[in-house]
Amino acid sequence: MVVGVGIDICENDRISEMRNKYKDRFLKRVFTDAEVLYCLKKKDPTPHFAARFAVKEAFIKALGMPRDLTISYRDVGLKGSEGKKDIQVTGKLAAMLATKNVTNILFSISHARDYSNACVILEQG
Repeated sequence: MVVGVGIDICENDRISEMRNKYKDRFLKRVFTDAEVLYCLKKKDPTPHFAARFAVKEAFIKALGMPRDLTISYRDVGLKGSEGKKDIQVTGKLAAMLATKNVTNILFSISHARDYSNACVILEQG
């Protein structure tokens, strides 16, 4: 049974601007260490960072949460390298998944020159 669906689109230029303005502070606040390492290995890391940002936003939307400044974007991250990836959830967001009895997380990400997007589906049972 579907518990929630979240979709997000992110302008790649927005992520590039944040990286230029806040440098490592932005990366450390938003992305897991594994995500940073993965993206920085790419010729153009910006769309990869933007796609991961979209996953984080889509995941939070799928939970049906209002904006909450106590939520850490680092509590949601993609793990895995080329090919098969999984969403890893920790902290407060993992506790929220447990209260909703979420047993499966489906997602898709995509990126192009200007935009990156993500869709997350949470299932139970």
